Amino acid sequence: MSQQKKTYNDLKKDIIDKQICVSCGTCEAVCPVNAIELKETIPNLLGNCIECGICYENCPAASFNTEEMDQKVFGRKRKPTEKLTGIYKKAYQAKTTQEDIHSKAQDGGVVTALLTQFLDDGGDAVIVADLEEDKIWAPKPTVAKTREEIIKAAGTKYTPSPALVGVKKAVKEEKREKMALVRNTCQMRGLSLATAGPLKNKKIADAVALKIGLFCMETFNYDSYMQYLKENDVDPGQVTKFEIKNGRFYAWNGEERLHRAKLAKVKPLIRSTCQRCTDFASEYSDISVGNVGSPAGYSTVIVRNEKGQKILDSAIKSGLIEATQIEDFEEQKTLVHKLAEMKKSSHQ
Repeated sequence: MSQQKKTYNDLKKDIIDKQICVSCGTCEAVCPVNAIELKETIPNLLGNCIECGICYENCPAASFNTEEMDQKVFGRKRKPTEKLTGIYKKAYQAKTTQEDIHSKAQDGGVVTALLTQFLDDGGDAVIVADLEEDKIWAPKPTVAKTREEIIKAAGTKYTPSPALVGVKKAVKEEKREKMALVRNTCQMRGLSLATAGPLKNKKIADAVALKIGLFCMETFNYDSYMQYLKENDVDPGQVTKFEIKNGRFYAWNGEERLHRAKLAKVKPLIRSTCQRCTDFASEYSDISVGNVGSPAGYSTVIVRNEKGQKILDSAIKSGLIEATQIEDFEEQKTLVHKLAEMKKSSHQ
């Protein structure tokens, strides 16, 4: 903990006003008096702050020591071969065998399959990013409790969804005791602070049983994103899937390609806070998943600990997933390593 306690006022001055808030929702989730609430993905003080300093200490944009967190989360230092990707046990290329999942999911459908397996194995909730009913392509944290709800929320949104707000709802309002969470790198860092940091939240730490992280280079500002689509004659309401692949950004309506552009064209849409992030592979999850480093139709899966290995093995055994270990992953020559190195070098 910092020698001098910093409160919400400091959080606003140091993080929110400087536009480096990652919109993870951790501050709202850990506030002991429920005085913080995210509006349009930005924290606002709605109640009386008791100046406990918990929100600031749990903010991943305020302070995050990777060496300390490696020890707290995994109990050891990184090996030289883990410098770019974070601590892990094994890496796989995998895909789901279920057509209803594959047809809705982004690539290999692995994340959705793992989440459904988690429920089958006794989990009582999954925090996913579904969409707002009255705001096109605006993600919202949702507490999913059925296979159908999980599949409905499948697919990448490319704009922030404050996952820890969903955790708060599941723990404090719905009293869920065994949940899984899926989100990108900055959200995993916020969750790691909330569950293993110096001022961790015991209820959240006890309730979160599985953390699935998504590979992430950057995310887009929602308003700029929607404006960009309209300026390029793309009706967001007609889009069924967005995709970034092989240096291009795509918008699809089923099999029909509505838009294609070089990534340089959408670079102005990237949130300013993403320029500070050095974590590509969601290093503080139990299992990380992304669409690079494996053949088309497959996902790359990085198993980081026993929890991650257990859920993957369970999904393979039940027939939800087929997977093959990537034997040469430690040689650090995959596209995963290339992008991770690019992010660490360019964002430091």
